[in-house]
Amino acid sequence: MIHPQTTIRYICPEVGIGVFALADIPRGTIVVVRDSCDLCITEQQFGRMPQPLKSFTETYMYHDKDGNLILSWDHAKYMNHSCLSNTMMTGCNFEIAVRDISAGEEITTEYGLLNIQQPYSIDCGAPDCRKIVKADDIDTYGDIWDQLIKESMLLINKVPQPLWPLVETSTKESIKSMLANPDDYISVKTIKWPVNETDAAAG
Repeated sequence: MIHPQTTIRYICPEVGIGVFALADIPRGTIVVVRDSCDLCITEQQFGRMPQPLKSFTETYMYHDKDGNLILSWDHAKYMNHSCLSNTMMTGCNFEIAVRDISAGEEITTEYGLLNIQQPYSIDCGAPDCRKIVKADDIDTYGDIWDQLIKESMLLINKVPQPLWPLVETSTKESIKSMLANPDDYISVKTIKWPVNETDAAAG
């Protein structure tokens, strides 16, 4: 589920729609949390889907760490990529604001953390836009992303969390442990889905 103070708006013909904040959302806020209403589809199930359904849904799906395809039930699936995204996926099945988001600002995410299996061309407008998202971006940028995410997660108990009731109990315990001992932070690299035998063996 996505933060309640969000909405979708049309941007332009090239981009389509995006997700925007209706109120200020401070850094450290859980912006999207995976919940029981999200659709979880195995690769085998996806392979059996009719092509028209595949074509429509795969644009909005991402792979979790187990290789399942996840389709958000609400407008979280319309979040666009930015190489300077203001939210990021974590190792805890939720996305967190990694910088303060102002009311009216587009809410963006980092597609490099969504286990993109094929190179994906982008032009996000960021000064250092990578121009392409690749499956191994998490290996290349994981340490940088971890630092940004960890610093943001340490603020979780200092800002309002309207999605907190949807966070799993085990995840809450992990967060509590991390707040007491930052070394218990769960690296975002743990959500990488192996894309070849070498990665699978390493996992």
